[in-house]
Amino acid sequence: MNSKIRKLKGSNMDIDFSIPAWGDSKCPWNIEDSTDEHKCAVKNTSICQYFCGVQYLDSVMCSYPYRNTSILSTDEIDRDLGE
Repeated sequence: MNSKIRKLKGSNMDIDFSIPAWGDSKCPWNIEDSTDEHKCAVKNTSICQYFCGVQYLDSVMCSYPYRNTSILSTDEIDRDLGE
């Protein structure tokens, strides 16, 4: 795994870290901004600029503070970013 990507455990697949009983991770962007506004992904809405995917069983791969497009190689991105 890329050393700039961390594994965050316990996400709700809406995808956020709002239920502490499901895991011990917190969004590093929320920590930095002292908020709970940021979410990795919201169904039919958006994907966070630091979200790098999900690893079995439900761990979010996060590249904060590095934008995902600067960390992931072209073959790790599954679609045209112009979509």
